[in-house]
Amino acid sequence: MPAGLPFFLRVDLRNRVPIIALFALIEGEYRPVSAAGAGTPFVMREPFDLTIDPAVLLGEEAPPEHADGEG
Repeated sequence: MPAGLPFFLRVDLRNRVPIIALFALIEGEYRPVSAAGAGTPFVMREPFDLTIDPAVLLGEEAPPEHADGEG
């Protein structure tokens, strides 16, 4: 059996509901290791540490505040 990638990260933005899922190659099959949707932290420790709320992937940031404090 040929070797595959040890991990892959799937990012799904369908219907403006971001979902992130990490899969690991285990015994020749990709199996989910971690997953989260918008509003829930996605956390993974392998192949590197990452914690993110999938909602940030939509790029809808709050408007920047004025430096002088006026709104």
